[in-house]
Amino acid sequence: MPVHRFFLPILSLLLALALAPVLAGPAAAAPHLVVDMKTGKVLAQQEAFDRWYPASLTKLMTAYTVFREVRKGKVTMRSPVLVTANALSKPPSKMGFPLGSVLTVDNALKILMVKSANDVAVAVAESVGGSEKAFVELMNGYAREIGMDASRFVNPHGLHDAGQYTTAHDMAVLTMALRKEFATHDGYFDIPAIQVGGRSIANHNQLLFRFRGTTGMKTGFVCASGLNVIVTAKRGPRELIAVVLGGPTGQERNVRAAKLLNDGFLKNTFLVKDKLETMRPSGFVKTAGTDMRDIVCKPRSKQVKKDAIRSNLMAFAGDEAEGEGGAGLPSLDELEEKLLGPKVRKLPAAGVIRVALGDATGPDPYGLMVESERLTEIRKKAEAAAAAKAAAKKKARAAAKKKKSSKKSAKK
Repeated sequence: MPVHRFFLPILSLLLALALAPVLAGPAAAAPHLVVDMKTGKVLAQQEAFDRWYPASLTKLMTAYTVFREVRKGKVTMRSPVLVTANALSKPPSKMGFPLGSVLTVDNALKILMVKSANDVAVAVAESVGGSEKAFVELMNGYAREIGMDASRFVNPHGLHDAGQYTTAHDMAVLTMALRKEFATHDGYFDIPAIQVGGRSIANHNQLLFRFRGTTGMKTGFVCASGLNVIVTAKRGPRELIAVVLGGPTGQERNVRAAKLLNDGFLKNTFLVKDKLETMRPSGFVKTAGTDMRDIVCKPRSKQVKKDAIRSNLMAFAGDEAEGEGGAGLPSLDELEEKLLGPKVRKLPAAGVIRVALGDATGPDPYGLMVESERLTEIRKKAEAAAAAKAAAKKKARAAAKKKKSSKKSAKK
């Protein structure tokens, strides 16, 4: 037999195996990682080192960076956060506070963790770091310092950028750092809702309201990332971290997180050897971010989304799937009811935290209070000019209408 005929099938097989994860596409991608917070033991993981877009999970890195700067004494939780034109230029989700408005660092962080406002994220970055660019450099420096070797940040909010990426592993590392280094700030991550003026804004993290023992964390979504969530939950002496990335829907993401946490609490960890700080990739690792847009955001993708949901559920359903090939797999609605219970229709009044503008009395290293006065004056002049222009137009329309009416009367 010629040599090439002998090696050709082997080469074809190797090529197919190498390409399999790529050809599987977004529908097969669903990274997750479950870690025992006290021991660092890894209780479950899938594709934990695959590159992924963090979306608003980025804001956890923003919060960590703020905490580090506060610890240095550069600013405090009472220091000012200034709303600039650059901050207001960011797309939703946003608060839309008037140009020149000032919040405290404390209130800005509460808004970030509940509303996930992109304009406030930029305002925080500029006010704590001196500029958005300088703050992002701090983010990357701290990320490397705590072991987030596969992450890179280019903005403080998480709006999609192909150059901004992370992994489930790195997000767990960040969560562990937040909870261990800054335990006194845990309260930022479990706020059910905030009240701003007359508005009440609920936290996007449904597990806070519906999964027993949830102690906090954060959701994230852009079309390219799918629906991400980090959840911390405590039962008895044990507290777990669950990182779930790439949900095709929020419902699927929440169910997957709840199932992983339930399984984690039931698992005997005595024989578990893998730890977060020492775990390493095994097998193929995706070094390019998986783009979920075709599944998550395109109207024509309903069947693709349905297939992705089933694929993800089959990957972790375990005993929930009865029959050969998972023929008895429960519906997503059934799993949601079982794992999360009924939907919460009304927030408890005690869980709503009031957030207001002003009251910034802490250190102001960049002169933001003076800049606030300048920007507020610019805004007021612009508002006055716009009001005058609108009044002039209204007066001109009234005059034109009166003139037209006079002409009609004259003809009669």
